[in-house]
Amino acid sequence: MKVSYKDITSQSTEVLWGTRAVERDKKRQQELEQLHNVRVGKEVKIQVEDSDISDGRKRKRVEIKKATVAGVYEHFILLHFKVKGNGLQETFFWDDFRKIRR
Repeated sequence: MKVSYKDITSQSTEVLWGTRAVERDKKRQQELEQLHNVRVGKEVKIQVEDSDISDGRKRKRVEIKKATVAGVYEHFILLHFKVKGNGLQETFFWDDFRKIRR
């Protein structure tokens, strides 16, 4: 019985380790950063509305919060908010992000 295995060392390293895909994704990330005027690791300010019900009255409270851009993707952005503990990450579609950005 003869068993043959494919010799993976004959392939180029780009195929083996997927470095071409990483380079392509990095390039696309830079294009998205430039398109939407954000950078991964930079701080952005967003406007958050919160409704407060006290004494039978309903009020809208508007706050401006700071968040760090954790990731930029094709259809959404990932933001990291600093809170006690590990923090909070939330995603926003690009249209929604443009509306709440300050």
